[in-house]
Amino acid sequence: MTLSAKLPGTPFQHALGIIVVYLVCSCGGILFAILAGGIDLKIGNVGPIRIKPLLTKINIPPLVGMIIFGFLARNFLCNWYMDFFPDKYASEIRSVSLSIILMRGGMTIDFTGKGLKVVLVTIVPQLLEATSIALATHWLFGIPWALSFASGFTIAAVSNSVVVP
Repeated sequence: MTLSAKLPGTPFQHALGIIVVYLVCSCGGILFAILAGGIDLKIGNVGPIRIKPLLTKINIPPLVGMIIFGFLARNFLCNWYMDFFPDKYASEIRSVSLSIILMRGGMTIDFTGKGLKVVLVTIVPQLLEATSIALATHWLFGIPWALSFASGFTIAAVSNSVVVP
């Protein structure tokens, strides 16, 4: 089956599939929130009920649960009712999704009173990774040093060690 092939189903079934994936993703986020950090529930006039975290040594963000449960729901529950995104929209959707994830991660960072720690945690890994990539590209491919360091800093700028924290 090609990516442009239409999957069977009515528009109602397609909408139902999207709703099911959304609900399952939300449940995955709530489950991971309960596992990692607990959750406060307020039902009606009853005060907040604190559910204690089940995992105390491991901190897994709820976004990871949403991604995992969304993947499972899309591929195993609703795969007959959901179309693929057209290629002209897929790249835009990926860009917007990445922007939202990076903005959301950046809003939770608090640098107050952590000046030297922030410098050491961000700049030192960046320099080490860029230098190791520059050394590898120079020795493996014989690229000049200036171009090796340019490629090293380009690759290190988008690596997980820089983007994720």
